[in-house]
Amino acid sequence: MELEDNYEDIIKKAERGLNKKVSSNDINKIAKELNLNLNALKNIKEEKYKPKEFDYEKEYDGLKVTKILSHFRGMDVNAYIVVDENKNCVIIDTAQNPDKIINFVKKEKLNSPIILVTHEHHDHVDGIENICENVDAYFFDFEDLKNELIIDFGKRKIRVFRTLGHSEKSLTYQIGKFLFVGDLIFAGSLGGGGYSYEKLLESAKMILSLDEDLFIFPGHGPATTVKEEKENNAFITSKI
Repeated sequence: MELEDNYEDIIKKAERGLNKKVSSNDINKIAKELNLNLNALKNIKEEKYKPKEFDYEKEYDGLKVTKILSHFRGMDVNAYIVVDENKNCVIIDTAQNPDKIINFVKKEKLNSPIILVTHEHHDHVDGIENICENVDAYFFDFEDLKNELIIDFGKRKIRVFRTLGHSEKSLTYQIGKFLFVGDLIFAGSLGGGGYSYEKLLESAKMILSLDEDLFIFPGHGPATTVKEEKENNAFITSKI
């Protein structure tokens, strides 16, 4: 799967975030002016960075992830379903494809669906009502999670992180070794700082300070890991 952002996308995001325009074509000067990671930027420009492919057929400590992929306005959007050993499930985002999610839950005969969303943008939340009505799911909305940092999921706990920046309500969820980050972090890049570029960077660094072996599942593009992004993300310029 291709990276969500190419070299030009990253430059544009950094320019918008810093409210400045670079005039040079020299990648060394661009990286310095926009406070980007030069080596990571070069590797992305030369198409040398590809995160290790995640094995969606494998169970990790009793948990398995299924990706629901949809197309929206010319881009791919990801939703995810996490299933435990007792067939309890968590649905993260909708990818604007409630039918595909409903069909999967029914086909696999999954129990007690929980719906979580990473942020409020349409490509991630549309179709929630349809899912709730058809598979008797419980939806945790942003108000539910305002003061709640832990959610029960079978015998496990889901950690909730407030990761503002891309939007005002952005959240990240940790389930076992899995991090569902929405549009906070993409492989090699970050989401746009539509709410606050400064907070976007702060939130990304906070998530990347977690254990390096955690898997990151973005709202767009391929899965990656904390370790890979600490080393290869163009927006991460200092050691975490």
